[in-house]
Amino acid sequence: MAGSDQVFPGDAKSELVNVVRKGRFSDYVSFARRQVFDLVSSFFKSLTPRNVLLLVSAVVILALFGRNLKDIVLVSILAVAASYSTVYKRTIRVPSAVELVTLGTVITGAAYGPVVGALFGVVTTIASEIISSGVDVNTLFYAVGRGIAGGVSQTLIFGLGWGVVAVGMIALVIFHAVSDAIYVVSGGIEAVPKILYFIVINTLFNLIMFTFFGNLLLAFAQL
Repeated sequence: MAGSDQVFPGDAKSELVNVVRKGRFSDYVSFARRQVFDLVSSFFKSLTPRNVLLLVSAVVILALFGRNLKDIVLVSILAVAASYSTVYKRTIRVPSAVELVTLGTVITGAAYGPVVGALFGVVTTIASEIISSGVDVNTLFYAVGRGIAGGVSQTLIFGLGWGVVAVGMIALVIFHAVSDAIYVVSGGIEAVPKILYFIVINTLFNLIMFTFFGNLLLAFAQL
């Protein structure tokens, strides 16, 4: 017979209430262990062949061009964050204006050179489109725009002395100059409101990201 303290499988909230009610340390340890196990299991279930290929591609790029383990770990984290930053498009069909691809592209390009920056921009742009189920005829143009931004970041920051935030905004200008032109050509005048929404939200979000994290990430990359 099941009592009032029965915990249904998978119902973490009910289980936590039950653990708190009993107040035994061993129950807390057991609960934490199960939650960690479930989290790890969910992570490995998400590693589909497609996602593994994308992650391996990012790591290979870093292994070829990175200077040490710190660089490989840093850019791997940036690559994963960039690739998954637009996953919300799978359920909310809106333009991917909130993204971390631009931030990662500028930082890697500035820290590790134009080749790495361009590759990072191209790979993570395509990866984010695949993961968010947003691949279409415009994906190639998105990748090209980000690749160019990654390729010029180091020159703009260390060659011309521009700040990270300014280069982040230039990266957006390059991206939008390429991608928005394609939108206008393919969508006509009806695409203009969508483009304006994308530019405004994308610019504001990246301005915040570059202001708070740009210099910090670049400084860490240069350690």
